Amino acid sequence: MDAQRIVDRLSPSVAQIVSLSIFDSVASTNDVVRDRGNSGQLNGFTVLAEEQTEGRGRRGKVWHSPAGGNLYLSMGCELDLPLARLSGLSLAVGAMLADAFASDMGAELQLKWPNDFYFEGQKLGGILVEMLPEREERQCLVLGVGLNVQMPALAPGTIDRPWTDLANVVGAPVDRNRLASLMINAMVSGLDHYDTQGFSYWLSRWRGRDFLLGRSVTVADPAPITGTAAGVSDDGALLIETPSGRLAVSGGEVSVLDFGGLS
Repeated sequence: MDAQRIVDRLSPSVAQIVSLSIFDSVASTNDVVRDRGNSGQLNGFTVLAEEQTEGRGRRGKVWHSPAGGNLYLSMGCELDLPLARLSGLSLAVGAMLADAFASDMGAELQLKWPNDFYFEGQKLGGILVEMLPEREERQCLVLGVGLNVQMPALAPGTIDRPWTDLANVVGAPVDRNRLASLMINAMVSGLDHYDTQGFSYWLSRWRGRDFLLGRSVTVADPAPITGTAAGVSDDGALLIETPSGRLAVSGGEVSVLDFGGLS
């Protein structure tokens, strides 16, 4: 990846905010941004890496991050919002990026609550939002995105679920520099909108890409909850229809019980 090629494609307003660093290999791009945040220079600091040796997803799960073919990006941001209004942020970031992929590349992805990108039942990316200590009444966060772009061959069993990559979705090689610029532009402008308008603007866009809607699911919350996914609430909680009524789930791992009818 080439920092100058990425920066050259940023909009002027975004380029004023973003400070970009690219590494050959890091333990985790989120960790690099967090370390910068601890020194007081967080907002707009963006890290890309060719490889992560300790990439992770939600709840400490390993995110396989081989070198040279994918995109690992983390961005620091500060928002003038009360903590309670951040509940839908990971969903909003997913909607921001999915909209950008669709409009720029024709890649119509679905979003799996709360933070995964899917295409035809196969996972190709995820989002990890991490909170940092509040600073001067501003919420400080690290937003990490891992995206399979042109995934190199992996050993059998390395990933325990169906997966795909963006090159397969669009049917052509993907320029990662151009993709990185697209994502940074979408995230910075989208976060500015979130800072002033909150989650409501992104909610309808997320609902239009809801991968789980109508599927039979189980959520460990921590006791298992089984039912039919019924969308998300206005604050981003997963709604599940169960024999005892509709429940709202704010956290937990979702397992899909029936993949029938995928298109």
